[in-house]
Amino acid sequence: MEILIAEENQEACSALAEVLKSCGHLLKVAQDGEEALTVFRETRPDLLFSGLTLPKLGGMELLREVQSDPREMLFVMICPMSDPEKIQQALKKGAADFLTRPIQEREVLRTLDRLQSLKKGFVSCPLDSSDPSNSESVDFSIHPTDPKAGLVEESKTLEIKNDFESVHSLVNYLNQDLMRYGLVEDEELLTINTLLAEALENAIFHGNLELPKELRLENPQLFYETAKQKSGMEPYQNRRVLIQHAISRNSFKYIIRDEGKGFEHTEIPDPTDPQNLFQLQGRGLLMISLFMDEMFWNERGNEITMIRYKKRKSC
Repeated sequence: MEILIAEENQEACSALAEVLKSCGHLLKVAQDGEEALTVFRETRPDLLFSGLTLPKLGGMELLREVQSDPREMLFVMICPMSDPEKIQQALKKGAADFLTRPIQEREVLRTLDRLQSLKKGFVSCPLDSSDPSNSESVDFSIHPTDPKAGLVEESKTLEIKNDFESVHSLVNYLNQDLMRYGLVEDEELLTINTLLAEALENAIFHGNLELPKELRLENPQLFYETAKQKSGMEPYQNRRVLIQHAISRNSFKYIIRDEGKGFEHTEIPDPTDPQNLFQLQGRGLLMISLFMDEMFWNERGNEITMIRYKKRKSC
């Protein structure tokens, strides 16, 4: 990927650049927010790492400018650990992830693993629901309750195999009507896509395939290789993920259920608690809890429900 770094802390900038270069990425570095905005507009990078505090144009202002651009780009905020409220604010404003100083290689690699998958995934074509390799059963209902208003309610039910490489095409397919219903703003769609993809990956990787979260942090390559192997083995290959997606004029909802053993969801640390914010695990749940209005599990722990309500625009 082509990556832009905007960070006034030279130690953090050097540490981040070293990790990114070792992974083979092309880098550009800006010394302040205004320079970063100029480079962004001229070079169209895939990913931007920005410090929260920058000369001339701060990180939050840079995020707002980037969000106003019609091109989708992933943004990662670099924050001090002493300011968890700013981190939560950046995520709510559309940052795809965050890093903390001092820069830790393991944290950078985890972020890259997530974002590389997202970057290549959401530009692909929508899922072809007639392709049995992707979906074994698809049921659609569309209910126009007000002819003058057009479509005001839509629901989809899909049952899919553990094809994790098609998750992002599936997300595109499920979310293709959110903008038409006016349920999300332009700059919010990438975040919605991101959290839905992570919920689906959790159902496949950690639910149906029973892969430990620690393996993805410690060795991403081995993690994906193991996932492919288990996808063709009993009993994992026969497990499916059921997805229910409903849209009304005032909300949209996802219900995702896997056929794994489930887990004790009551033991999940509160992802919005500042004390738990800096844990590498559970970052996806943090995004969901910050961006969706409701999130809850069934008793077994193999089904998650996520609901977001339409926001009223302030005058």
